[in-house]
Amino acid sequence: MTVAPHAIRFETATGTLHVDGRSIQLTGMEKRMIALFVERLGEAIAHQEIRTKVWGESWTGGDEALRVTVNRLRRKFEGNQRKPEILVSVRGIGYRMMGYRAT
Repeated sequence: MTVAPHAIRFETATGTLHVDGRSIQLTGMEKRMIALFVERLGEAIAHQEIRTKVWGESWTGGDEALRVTVNRLRRKFEGNQRKPEILVSVRGIGYRMMGYRAT
């Protein structure tokens, strides 16, 4: 079964994410994370890079905050959180946002 690509647009001014035409409001942390994923749409981004860019160089926490934020995001736009199609895990690396940039 082939999954249709999802239309993704992020409005940095308002912090609103649009997935397949649906508007999704984000928290501050979620906005920072989504901005990174949308900027690098389709690329696998390592856990370490996500932590550094979202929480900063001085972050000493582990991956739990990252996992919690990813799960919150998935609840907002994935049809099935157990089988994500948009914000997918890349085993041994990190996460990748799948879709195409909508205008």
